Amino acid sequence: MFKITWDKKNNGVLLTMRSSEETLNVSPRPVFYEELDLLGLEEFWDYPKSEQPLLWACERRYFYKGELVLEARGGNIYDDPQLILTDIGKKLKLEPINIELLCENNETAMFLLEHEALEFINTIYRRYCPNATQKLINDEIDFQQLAENQEKKLKEKHTVIKEDCDSFDIMPLAEAEIKGKQIILNTKIEMFIASFSGGKDSQVVLDLVSRVIPSNDFSVIYSDTGYELPPSLELYEQTKKMYQEQYPDLQFYLSKNHQDVLYYWDKMGSPSRMHRWCCSVMKTAPLYRLLKEIHGSGKQPNVLVFEGVRAEESNRRALYDRIGRGVKHNNVVNARPIFEWNATEIYLYLFTRQLPINKGYRNGLNRVGCSICPYSSNWSECIVEKKYPNNINKFVEQILNSLSNVKDKDVYLKDGKWKLRAGGKALSEELSRVDFISTNPDFVAILTAPKEDLFQWFNTLGKLQIQSQDKTTISGEIKYNKSVFPFRIVSDEEKNNSTIYFEDIGSEILFQSHLKRVLYKSTYCVHCEACEVECPTGALSVVPFVSIDDKKCIHCRKCLDFTEKGCIAAKSINTPEGGKNMGKFISIDRYAGFGLRKVWLDKFFSNTEGFFESNHGLNPTKQIPPFICWLREAEILNRDDKKISVIGKIMTDNYFSNELIVWEIIWVNLSYNSTIAKWYVENVNWNTRMKKLEQELLLRNSFPQYKERTLRNALEALLNTFKEGPLGNTLLIGKHEVENRKTIVVKQPYNNLSPVTVAYSLYRYAEQKNRYSLTISEFYDKNQTEGIYRQFGISKERFEAVLRTLKEDKNQVLNADLNMGLDNINLREDYTSLDIIKMLL
Repeated sequence: MFKITWDKKNNGVLLTMRSSEETLNVSPRPVFYEELDLLGLEEFWDYPKSEQPLLWACERRYFYKGELVLEARGGNIYDDPQLILTDIGKKLKLEPINIELLCENNETAMFLLEHEALEFINTIYRRYCPNATQKLINDEIDFQQLAENQEKKLKEKHTVIKEDCDSFDIMPLAEAEIKGKQIILNTKIEMFIASFSGGKDSQVVLDLVSRVIPSNDFSVIYSDTGYELPPSLELYEQTKKMYQEQYPDLQFYLSKNHQDVLYYWDKMGSPSRMHRWCCSVMKTAPLYRLLKEIHGSGKQPNVLVFEGVRAEESNRRALYDRIGRGVKHNNVVNARPIFEWNATEIYLYLFTRQLPINKGYRNGLNRVGCSICPYSSNWSECIVEKKYPNNINKFVEQILNSLSNVKDKDVYLKDGKWKLRAGGKALSEELSRVDFISTNPDFVAILTAPKEDLFQWFNTLGKLQIQSQDKTTISGEIKYNKSVFPFRIVSDEEKNNSTIYFEDIGSEILFQSHLKRVLYKSTYCVHCEACEVECPTGALSVVPFVSIDDKKCIHCRKCLDFTEKGCIAAKSINTPEGGKNMGKFISIDRYAGFGLRKVWLDKFFSNTEGFFESNHGLNPTKQIPPFICWLREAEILNRDDKKISVIGKIMTDNYFSNELIVWEIIWVNLSYNSTIAKWYVENVNWNTRMKKLEQELLLRNSFPQYKERTLRNALEALLNTFKEGPLGNTLLIGKHEVENRKTIVVKQPYNNLSPVTVAYSLYRYAEQKNRYSLTISEFYDKNQTEGIYRQFGISKERFEAVLRTLKEDKNQVLNADLNMGLDNINLREDYTSLDIIKMLL
């Protein structure tokens, strides 16, 4: 919150509100002798083994009395960093920082900082703390649901507010903000929690909360993930003892998964940046399971958690709100008292309050999280390997054992390539699998060696009824919402598989989506607990085996919708769906790494008749062939020659007056005709930020039959298309950004779609599906792989607005029923997608 300058005279720092040339752009952290020992600086410097810190570091640049004395570069799990001493830093003699003076010099700033945080905690506590009167009046009223109902009815965002007399009311959010009302995110908070991780931030939050909230009104929970470093576990015990001596009725709890973490590594593969199962399985799920046990109702309690998240920690966290609902779980409100604090302020608070500091920080760690992590830095791994080898080596061994096809395993490991795992290829011994043979018109799937009872998971879809059963065949039906779907299951004991049949459900996209998730869960479940904590009624239990109480299950399907494929194990293993014929695609690499560039298209549309014979400036052997491929897949040229197509002529007439609309139509066509564009539409989700290497790994997993170089060329061509034209820069389908000197491709939704493109995309979709009665919801179904949302990410609200516009168009291209909860789209069967372009463009 404050700016920082050096206090050179006292080898300290000063918090200030003023900006100047001396203001630091990075928050310094204190450096202790243990870190200097680890770097081998005893050889160069003279310093005491003091309890107090000796100097400061901004990232990996070390400062003594405000002067740069050392920079550490490189270093990883196997290699030491390179040390670069400045002239001032040679033969340096260090003296401990005067902590008492440091705190005294920053006393005023820290007083303002901590009291603002204390006031925030007090306000939040008073706002959400249930009192007897409130409980008596409001226990049977779900104000949150009432607010949601008002939103649907009036088409305006509503919120719950708390009046001075402790009563609740509902009003439009904008009005509540103008009037300064107390906005309530959950009216039925049952528990207050201080989340403790053993890190500096949670240590500060725990101390602040203990100074405001009565000790019998909140609990402290520490999550032992199985990755914990020894000093974090030691600090938890030390902190527990310290606070319970002061507050004997303050309850401390430790949450932990019922399985060792390496069990899940065996079952799901190592965690990666693509498959971040470890947080959900080892931290979040055990925590919420423990909360349910503490509450004793068998249901997930409504909880307010005070946590040490800070905006400074990452770009992603900087986008968080200081208080938010449903960040990780619908029943939880997250409050962040120190959200705007910087790292220097955190340490100053610890020093001022004389609180214990995790020894991991003394060894040089910026963050004392897990011993190994897909997001950990090389520097962190270097420190952990040197100081806590027993904690990291068991995971390193597991990674190395999985690299059967990698030649130089040590290089692979220290370069962090294991962190980019996109698929489950390493899990070659996995016998369980699900193969989707057909989805339209009949749904047929084969389950081989499923790990859980399919009929238990069937209960989540709706009311299940078995009608007949013999040795090999079971027949029955499932009531899903208001529809009833008959099914038949034929078992083959010899092959250890079962074939599931649902007839004529090709158009039931939502049901198929949930049905697939049920099959994934039945096949791959490893009892990780992640889905169990999503159940609001306590109907679901997954330990030691899956059991669903059909009397408690309300078929909300939250246990199916919480993650991709409905199962973290299935998502992590990521076995390609059997029956998906990748051979139907034409060759993926037809572009020699060249994209469809705007400058090329400008030249082409300026001279469509004689372009290929003109002095166009393109290399005739290297650039013209891929350009022709792009033009054909964009349907600008005929597929079998170099003559311009009918739709290409229309694009030519409109390109220089409606350039963006033409590019929108081009992307629709590419999503159907270009293998790499189609893959991007189907597999890369909206609001993702991916490095090129991460996209390459995801691509390899989808196309194991192609060589890496082939896939790399195809991806390069697509990214070049984004970079060299409006598809990336304006339509945001693949915007290029630079982060830490590396290119990041960002895929963001685009809402400014023209009605022409929306109508054209709908007719292309209808022609593909051979049906002209559509629904809005099918385009937003999680199982959907094509159509307007997958192509552009257009919001449902914007989509509906465009549909209303098209409904009123004089050409009557469609009819949309959008009132009273309906979402039907009826296209005209006497129109084609080409007709739409002719009429509207």
